[in-house]
Amino acid sequence: MRQTVQPMDRKMMRELNQNMLLNLIRLHAPISRTQLKKLSGLSLGTIVGITSALIEQELVIETGVAESTGGRKPGLLEVYPEGGYVVGIDLREHEVLGAILNLHGNIIYCDSWPAQLRNNAAHAVNILAHGTDAFIARSQIPRSKLLGLGCGISGPVNAQTGVNVDSWILNWHNVELARPLSEHLHMPVFTDNAVNCLACYKKLYGNGQKYRNFLLVTLGRGLGLATVIRDDPFRGAQGIGAEFGHIPFYFEDGRLCECGNYGCLEAYVSDHGILATYRSLAPDAPELPIQNLVKLAQEGDKVALQALERTGTYLGAGLATLVNLFNPECLIIEGSRDWGDLFLHTMKSSLQEHIFSQIGRDLELIVESNADLFNWARGAGCLVLRDFFSSPIRLNSMGPQETVRARSS
Repeated sequence: MRQTVQPMDRKMMRELNQNMLLNLIRLHAPISRTQLKKLSGLSLGTIVGITSALIEQELVIETGVAESTGGRKPGLLEVYPEGGYVVGIDLREHEVLGAILNLHGNIIYCDSWPAQLRNNAAHAVNILAHGTDAFIARSQIPRSKLLGLGCGISGPVNAQTGVNVDSWILNWHNVELARPLSEHLHMPVFTDNAVNCLACYKKLYGNGQKYRNFLLVTLGRGLGLATVIRDDPFRGAQGIGAEFGHIPFYFEDGRLCECGNYGCLEAYVSDHGILATYRSLAPDAPELPIQNLVKLAQEGDKVALQALERTGTYLGAGLATLVNLFNPECLIIEGSRDWGDLFLHTMKSSLQEHIFSQIGRDLELIVESNADLFNWARGAGCLVLRDFFSSPIRLNSMGPQETVRARSS
């Protein structure tokens, strides 16, 4: 029996068309209405009506005129960067990094403030609400111009419910943040794993823009992964999938990981894992921070170089597992410091050695240094921008928490 397809109401159709035009303007600016007609397939009358409304809402602005082919020169449109702002915060053990972004995803104000968050889940919402309020006041951005708050947290986060499931760095477990923070701050709040936040920035404005399927691996205090499949982050059945750092890597006498298991890959390639490898090679060497180990390697210390080369071999094997599973177009590796070529050659060799068949033939590998810590807060803010620029149909397909937080434009 044929099912009857319900017609789309006019309001939804207009929202879809507005969203499409807003994103076309964002991606192709500066762009004329005639060019929008060619790209969208909408009538010029519809485009003129919607873009006029967007200009009135101060979401779009005319920035100049294009070359004329006869008659009046067409106006050029782009998203008005100061038409709205978003707040992003990244949670650390003893501080919060904050950034305010405009609609172009650029940081217009950033700051950090002390916050005792580790082992303090019971008071987290109160600490974050008061700290964020003070941060917004210092920025002097009117509250009426804020579209929402994005919050990045280490460890698995259920983005649909706004619950931080587990953060071993903060020692938080099943902590609800989105709803109570939204009630305190009187704005929509989005939460996600910090690496997913960073991938959100990459997809909107960074090296991930041209890829529908890419992986982002972050190295530093932990080992993080964001898996973007068909333009959206992969989350798994419970919304917390893709924990690359905690795949079993070493089975016999494996190192104790911060998560409580033994032999996790993170225990071998994170900062503390690299230091553990160094100590295993030089048991009589004094304790030293990771930056000192890097300096030793840069100065040619053989044991430090050996530790980093071994780390590259471990990491390459782990990355090959990801490539074999997901067959991505691009693999982005981002470190908290500039490693130069201290372990990249062994990482690349190990990666190529373990890739199956022709899966990695067209793989693009991008290695970056994330020296600016505020990029993590920027990524959190991009959670709000992703929602703002999302299709109404996509918003309606989200879970209950995200449906409540749908954009208000």
